[in-house]
Amino acid sequence: MMHVMQSLLHFSQNTESDTEESNTSDSEDEVELAQNQSNLTEEDFSTVQALLLHFVPPELAKAILDAAQYWPCISAKNVQYTGVLAEVANGNNAAAYYLVTPVIPTKHPHLKVEMVKFNIASCDQGWGGDANNRGTYNGSYTWFEAGIMRGVSDVSVPPIMLVNRVDDFDADAFNGGSAKEIVNSLERDRRWKLQYNMQVSSTVREHEVIWTKHDIIDDAAEASARARGAGTGRGFVSTLAPGDRIVIVGRAQVTQSH
Repeated sequence: MMHVMQSLLHFSQNTESDTEESNTSDSEDEVELAQNQSNLTEEDFSTVQALLLHFVPPELAKAILDAAQYWPCISAKNVQYTGVLAEVANGNNAAAYYLVTPVIPTKHPHLKVEMVKFNIASCDQGWGGDANNRGTYNGSYTWFEAGIMRGVSDVSVPPIMLVNRVDDFDADAFNGGSAKEIVNSLERDRRWKLQYNMQVSSTVREHEVIWTKHDIIDDAAEASARARGAGTGRGFVSTLAPGDRIVIVGRAQVTQSH
């Protein structure tokens, strides 16, 4: 069962000084899709950028802002206590759209996403599984995936919904026949593996996963991510474009998850 999830999306801006306010919205079912008021806005970024340009050339100003990770930010949060049960899904293989973020602004196509940070608190059902893998992430049958929605202009349906076929995308459910979910071309799976739950543990654990546009994945990075039960996010950030939304999908297979 997915207990708490939070996703933060960071994007940087080039040296142009135009600004744009991000849209915010609240729902009545405890799902918040909003720009965090404590996060930087494009206006904040442009003000500091303009000050730097009085003293340093544009390339150095950008390097300073990037080094400080001084970027405008979009965030989305869902704190609903939710269960994803494999046994009620077709083929004992369940998927639930748990969180859909606000849209990446389209007014300024030069905006590029620099980093995506996910904070997840979750656990599995705490029984069953392979005794040899208990207390590890190996062989876990409950996990999260990250996807990219494109062409979804409005999200008026509850973010949580089960899909009968995990590899299908229901565009009509997201109010748009042209809406689609971008397929991960670098892996076998449709979406990007985000985080596995520790196997056979009902203790809620918090995980933080950070993916960047630099996307340098070597054997050491692969091994480190695997030990934490996390995905590497290869190609995820570089695939994001203005107008996209990030979706986080809870998955459960074979057994029931908590």
